[in-house]
Amino acid sequence: MKGLLLNALFGLMLGRFGSVWGLVVFLPLVAAELAYGVYVYHLGMNAGFVRRAFALTVCGQFGFLLGALLRPMRGET
Repeated sequence: MKGLLLNALFGLMLGRFGSVWGLVVFLPLVAAELAYGVYVYHLGMNAGFVRRAFALTVCGQFGFLLGALLRPMRGET
C-alpha cells in the first residue's frame, strides 16, 4: 500500500512539474520496489509478483495524468 501511495504522489508531482519524458523514471522505481519486495519479503516470481508490478506502474501513471491535468493553461498565470 505504501508503494502505491508513493508512486501516485511521485507521479502527481512529476505530471504537475515535469514532462512526458519523466515517465521513464517509473521503470527503475518499480524495479527497485519489486527488488525490495523480493529481498525483504521473499516474494516469488509468480502471478502475484506480476500483479504488484502492474499495479505500481499503473498507479504512478494515473498520478502522472492527474498531475498533467492540474497544470495551468499556457495563457493563465
